[in-house]
Amino acid sequence: MYLWKVDSLVEDFKSGSVTQKEEFKYMLLSTIIMAFLSDPAWYIGAPYNYYDTITTIAMLCISSFGIYYCFKINSHGDNKDFIVRVICISFPVLIRVSAVISPVVIVGIILEDVFLPTESPEKKTIENTPTQVVITSTFVAAYYWYLSTKIKAVSSKNN
Repeated sequence: MYLWKVDSLVEDFKSGSVTQKEEFKYMLLSTIIMAFLSDPAWYIGAPYNYYDTITTIAMLCISSFGIYYCFKINSHGDNKDFIVRVICISFPVLIRVSAVISPVVIVGIILEDVFLPTESPEKKTIENTPTQVVITSTFVAAYYWYLSTKIKAVSSKNN
């Protein structure tokens, strides 16, 4: 199982050496991660502002377009195993994009706390801000862009 080496996973798919057991592992881990990162789960019992709604709508739109774009790329390639490819390749792609975006998120949070402090430091909530909307949207867009490049690589007709 690859957690970082997306290109190695792409090569394994091209050579047909990804087993059903490996596919299961990727699907299971992806499902757990996506359930954990699910947007509504972070808001149980917390206030919800209109930036939260904007974030949710942006994530849904970007994700829907991203999946559609990946599907079209796979269709123009060999048009095989779309779901398996997306599920398996998405996990190491998520790890890589997270590693690249994490410093941006940390800097964004620090700058936001310094320049846009909350009304009451004791009353910390998890309501989104415009900065968080942009960071989240950028993360989701980067994820689907990178995923689409790997789907294109694995579905290439020039095997």
